[in-house]
Amino acid sequence: MKMPKRNFEIAAVVGFILVHLFAPLAVGELYPFTVSPMFSDQPAEYCVYEVRDEQGKAMDLEPFGLHLVYDGNPVGLGMGIRAAPTMHEFGEVSTLDGLRKHVQQKLKSMPQIDSVTVIRRHVSCQDSKLIEAVIEIEVERPEVDEQN
Repeated sequence: MKMPKRNFEIAAVVGFILVHLFAPLAVGELYPFTVSPMFSDQPAEYCVYEVRDEQGKAMDLEPFGLHLVYDGNPVGLGMGIRAAPTMHEFGEVSTLDGLRKHVQQKLKSMPQIDSVTVIRRHVSCQDSKLIEAVIEIEVERPEVDEQN
């Protein structure tokens, strides 16, 4: 029996709606429906870094692993973007000692660079107000121990 054209259109629309209602539950993210709203994690604090060479010229953050990776989705629910490894996740703040050790480790593989200046902008929320603390540290490449 041949289905009338009007019934086929209704069946197609109902099928489309059903797929878009239930697919996010099985797949995770399917535009325009998502299992969680963007920016739902609302981190209480985060850091943004800047690295400058000895002449004061801005350097790329990715080789130092200090770039900020945040696409608006909670961690683990990205849209297929696999960013380069970074020292921290959005919402995490390392200690200054941890930052210095991390940059020194990266400088070991960069013999052309003796030292860099790292500027850390620490943004936090206190009493519903954004507070930004800026710290500048000088990091030198550690001496290579040749006795090993």
